[in-house]
Amino acid sequence: MFRFRLSYDLLVPTYIVGVVGAFLQISGGIWDVSSHIMGIVETFFTVPHLVLYTGVLLCLVASLTGVMLRRGLTSSVASGLFTGLRVSLVGGALQVIAGPFDLWWHSTYGFDPHLFTPSHSLLITGLVLNGVGMGIAATRLVQASRAGIDLGRFSPRTRWLESLALVSLCGVWLGLNGLVYLVTDIDGLNYTFHLGQSWVDAAAPVSFVIMGLLLAGVASLMFIVTKRTFPWTGAVSIVAVMVAVVVGTANLGFRAWYQTGIDPSEGARIASFIPVYLSFLVPVVLLDYASARELDRVRAVLFATLVAPFASYLDGFYSLVLWVSRPNLVPMLLIPMFAAGAIAAMFRTRFVNLFGPSGPSLTTKP
Repeated sequence: MFRFRLSYDLLVPTYIVGVVGAFLQISGGIWDVSSHIMGIVETFFTVPHLVLYTGVLLCLVASLTGVMLRRGLTSSVASGLFTGLRVSLVGGALQVIAGPFDLWWHSTYGFDPHLFTPSHSLLITGLVLNGVGMGIAATRLVQASRAGIDLGRFSPRTRWLESLALVSLCGVWLGLNGLVYLVTDIDGLNYTFHLGQSWVDAAAPVSFVIMGLLLAGVASLMFIVTKRTFPWTGAVSIVAVMVAVVVGTANLGFRAWYQTGIDPSEGARIASFIPVYLSFLVPVVLLDYASARELDRVRAVLFATLVAPFASYLDGFYSLVLWVSRPNLVPMLLIPMFAAGAIAAMFRTRFVNLFGPSGPSLTTKP
């Protein structure tokens, strides 16, 4: 007689739903930001919002299911496997508030092109927590599978779980980039706190530099996390290609297509950048394959430093402005971006450990 084991049989399906939700969130979020930049958002009920909030719903379902599983299983399943779902639950709670708040905000104040507004800040913070939480969950699931822990009736082979983790790390990378844009959104800060145009004029150049350095730091951290999670060459390249596909379609491709029908010169400008954008994958792939499968501390810092600027350009929003509108800054920012990558790599331990084994709590068997 078939007996549905709540302890394990729902574990992997819950993670799959959550990772898909986190990926839809960030993809829809990038698409929505692109729409706001071009000023074409006139209603809350848009296709990008549909994709975004479908992801929110899936993450919330996964997180709540994880809470019920954890409470029902007590000590029969490793507690470290539920850390990511708890992080995601916090993000989901913020987004439950942010969704209606965002609808009210836009209905009251209109559809602005800024990230740093009260409603957008809650939504993006929740998006980042969902992405990071599902990234932690998926990578720890891989660790548990490699350790031989029984993950239930519906658990696929480790290779398929690794594929799930690769998708989750793509979401983490894009989500952290979104957090960088949120905290450096000078126009949004002015819009929210009424700081004045003179403050914007003074802060904008500094913010642009800081934005590039933070993106380089994120890229460095993601290089090390991916290298540590997957003991085979090519994982970084796969994650980078997924990032490029999402950004190339939801941001650059969409904006080039839309602008071509309104302002052909602007559409051509963005379209001409896409081949340059895709070329940034080349150094990332080369450094991925040039580095060893398992890096010691020195090699980890070295390769994470070298990859930082090129991988940071994969975000699409910043790199479009930098390479098309301010190309004279590229050589000036290169050394500082290397430095930012090195600093992030040297102080990586706490962040990287989130995506690794959590001591005995991850290897406890029922």
